[in-house]
Amino acid sequence: MKKRWSLDTLYTGFDSKKFKEDFKQLEKSIKKIQNFNLKKNESNVKKAENFLKLVINYRELLTTLSAYSNLKASVNVNNEKALKMIEKIEKKRTKTTKAEVNFQLWLSKIRDCEELYDKSDLLSEHEFFIDELVKQSKYLLSEDVEDMVAQMKQTGSSAWTKLQEKLTSTLLVEIKIDGEIKKLPLPVVRNMAHDKDQTLRKKAYKAELKSYQKIEKGVAAALNGIKGEVITLTEKRGYSSPLEKSLDDSRVDKSTLKALLKAIEEKLKLFRKFYERKASILEHKNGLPFYDLFAPLGEVEMDYNYQEAKDFIIDNINDFDQEMALFYHKAFENNWIDIEPRDGKRGGAFCYNIHPIKESRVLSNFTGSFSDVTTLAHELGHAYHGHCLEEESIINSNYPMPLAETASILSETIVTNAALKKADKKQKYSILESKITSAGQVIVDIYSRYIFESELFKKRRESSLSVDELKETMIYAQKKAYGDSLDYDHLHPYMWLNKPHYYSANYNYYNFPYAFGLLFGLGVYALSQEEGNEFVKKYNDLLKETGKNSVKDVGKMIGIDLDQKTFWLKSLNVLKDNIDEFIRLTD
Repeated sequence: MKKRWSLDTLYTGFDSKKFKEDFKQLEKSIKKIQNFNLKKNESNVKKAENFLKLVINYRELLTTLSAYSNLKASVNVNNEKALKMIEKIEKKRTKTTKAEVNFQLWLSKIRDCEELYDKSDLLSEHEFFIDELVKQSKYLLSEDVEDMVAQMKQTGSSAWTKLQEKLTSTLLVEIKIDGEIKKLPLPVVRNMAHDKDQTLRKKAYKAELKSYQKIEKGVAAALNGIKGEVITLTEKRGYSSPLEKSLDDSRVDKSTLKALLKAIEEKLKLFRKFYERKASILEHKNGLPFYDLFAPLGEVEMDYNYQEAKDFIIDNINDFDQEMALFYHKAFENNWIDIEPRDGKRGGAFCYNIHPIKESRVLSNFTGSFSDVTTLAHELGHAYHGHCLEEESIINSNYPMPLAETASILSETIVTNAALKKADKKQKYSILESKITSAGQVIVDIYSRYIFESELFKKRRESSLSVDELKETMIYAQKKAYGDSLDYDHLHPYMWLNKPHYYSANYNYYNFPYAFGLLFGLGVYALSQEEGNEFVKKYNDLLKETGKNSVKDVGKMIGIDLDQKTFWLKSLNVLKDNIDEFIRLTD
């Protein structure tokens, strides 16, 4: 079993004949879309079919070329060929904007799209996609203006995004370790928050905050520039706010978000109880300081080698669904996973679903901890989601962010709960602390980020925010979310600076979908426990429908009303049980 992925089913290299041919085909595909004539003497059905076929072909080529380039760069950040190709492909993305907007506006003028669906299997298959285009057409500017906006973004918000990436990725943090002053990359120092040594955690926290003073003005300018552009464009398009657009893009109703947030607000006290207990264990009297938020508790080391991790994941997934377990086995055996940490490889973990070749690739930095095992299960869940969608067209495989975590959360939860059942008291204590801390980031900290971004947009409408105003707004948001469970003298005023989620003009409020994803996934898991084997088919059918339905309609498939606070509270009660058990173990 190899520890590095193979990309040969994509391409054998940037200089390979297949890669060069596909890149030429992409350029030809773009020209065909650009030159498409909607005034041609053909039926509306024929025009719509022909344009849709061109878009599908374009997206398949773009996805395949992008996947290879990004995957190559992810394991070698200094791969110049990959980095240049990523930039070239990104520029190609804007070339079809004008034609696609023109098609969308043309569709909106057709009085009865039902006629299209009745006369064409292809159009009927993509009914949801076409209906979404028509619905969103009212927010479009003219095709010429949309084309200009897409191009100007390259030197506007996209440039600001790159500035934030550059400043944070090149920032070196000065920190004294073992009597020696060292200059370390920001991610290395931030990762010290998980170290067992409290002295080092505190030292890293202080060094991190101090280092931001070197880049705070530049990053603040980037944030103001991006959010200013977003406000201008959303207003010009006719949205009431950036939040309305984000909800629209996420296929989430405002009533659903309202129910989710109300449930979270009601249960914040559960997490505050956990943070207070953690502060007590670590002997803090004024609440938990931010530098100890991720402090590991317990002395039990749960180590796995790669084979043991694979066997543990597959064995327990098999108890839920044999088909899913077979797919996971295929991913391991077919070299879809890049497992080992090495120089030049990016940190963290992700899954990249490559729809045109019906495969996925999973990146991990596996060191043998139990956390690495659950992360691997999480990413394989994403891959399984892609597997369930592989018979759909590439257009109908594009699910919204709130549903993106459904399969991964379920997979991770199955593996974590299996470990808890077999764990002794000390192991259970360690697993629960890690699980609740992770969930707290998705529920409590995400809630603080939602508050921060809401305040940021409100203030940015009036003027740009200074560094001090941004810091004050972040502190306000953290106090609202964490209450007095954190030490107010040791919060994190720069959390706006290091989170890339704020720095995309296309994905605002890149926060609530995470909370939605976790709680929806936990709710689905709770249903699976109630219904047993009968639920598996419904679950697989649900995943197949995520690319061509609204979030609310996906919920209805398994009897969930997402507008009801009761569903979200039920999901949160899964975490309540974990917190209560942790508290019992520490009494």
